Amino acid sequence: MKRVFLFVVAMCLVVVPSIARPAHAANSPAPYVLGICLEMTGRQSSLGAGVKKGIDIALADVNASGGVNGRQLKAIYVDGESDPAKDVLHTKRFIEVDQASILVGYSGVAPTMVSIPVAEAARTPLISSGPVDSIGPNAKKWIFTVVPRQKEGSLVHLFELMLKRGSKNIAYLYIDNALGQTGLKVMEEAAKDLKVKLVAIEKYAVGSTNMDPQITHIKSAGADGLIITGNVPDTATAVKNAREQGFSGPIFSDNAIVNPEFISLVGKYGEGLVTTSLKALVAPEIPANDPQKKVAMDLYDKYVKQYGDFSLYAGHGWDQIQLVAAALKKVDPKLDPSKPADVVKIREQVRDGLEQIKGLVGQNCIFTMTPTNHNGCPAKIYAPVTIRNGKWVLYKE
Repeated sequence: MKRVFLFVVAMCLVVVPSIARPAHAANSPAPYVLGICLEMTGRQSSLGAGVKKGIDIALADVNASGGVNGRQLKAIYVDGESDPAKDVLHTKRFIEVDQASILVGYSGVAPTMVSIPVAEAARTPLISSGPVDSIGPNAKKWIFTVVPRQKEGSLVHLFELMLKRGSKNIAYLYIDNALGQTGLKVMEEAAKDLKVKLVAIEKYAVGSTNMDPQITHIKSAGADGLIITGNVPDTATAVKNAREQGFSGPIFSDNAIVNPEFISLVGKYGEGLVTTSLKALVAPEIPANDPQKKVAMDLYDKYVKQYGDFSLYAGHGWDQIQLVAAALKKVDPKLDPSKPADVVKIREQVRDGLEQIKGLVGQNCIFTMTPTNHNGCPAKIYAPVTIRNGKWVLYKE
């Protein structure tokens, strides 16, 4: 019995000090903490999964090269579960408990929109992977995004391409949430600018699994072209319903659907569908003289090697980390991210650093931020892509 007691005491002496020692105490500086909220389960899980893989690839590269200012980047991941209420709680925890220097992830419009007031009030920079309005008078001081708005990144370009295809009576179908409502405004503005009247505008509720009534109305309006704004599962359903009802005109989609899961869900009905995408999706087809070719191929090769078919959303995650690293390089290296008082200063300097980014070659675009442009992407920077033989390929008019 005495021997057992002595053995237990000896083990405690060995184990306890290693548990009590901080992770960065072995002569390595405290890391910069990144709070990363992603929709890993629920209706928007396909978005979060792709973003996370892009973040993981970029983080590994940055940390392998020594981190930033001699410090590693530490990721704390949480699952928003496609529930905006949980996104808010996670954001508060990142700021108040984890002392995150910056918030990233936020794979969608809804998770970002509900988290904006929290980040703004706590003066903490947040970089979203959703197409939230971050340009002009609507730009929030602490909110940035890597994704172009629908106006610059997808809908206007798709509208013009469909007109060039010969469609004259174009209909619009959208999901009734922030993504779709913003899309409707863009489409109405584009129709006015292009002097074209939309022959039908239909919406469907979040969670809808059948759009036959909306498609019936679109067909009866004489539409010869259809543009859809929705998420992956519902857009696939809308396309199926349209084709099964005999709609033969071109179907184009907002770019929230560009991933392998969509092709699997839509099946044969997706052949010929057109959308827009960051260039990494079709990296091998991009001209060699394109300034984004190198970074696009780098991400594409690493992603395909590790995970298989490429997801558009990986580019969003990759860009977020590149922007984080670029902004952190402008932070005073003497500030310690393990000290709450210094974290406040780091957050302020990261925010200022993001606004100073010029000509950063990313996946979504070549970023140039300003105080009134917290996205930094020009219009029509995305490449048009289509589904051919069950694969995403570059679309050629």
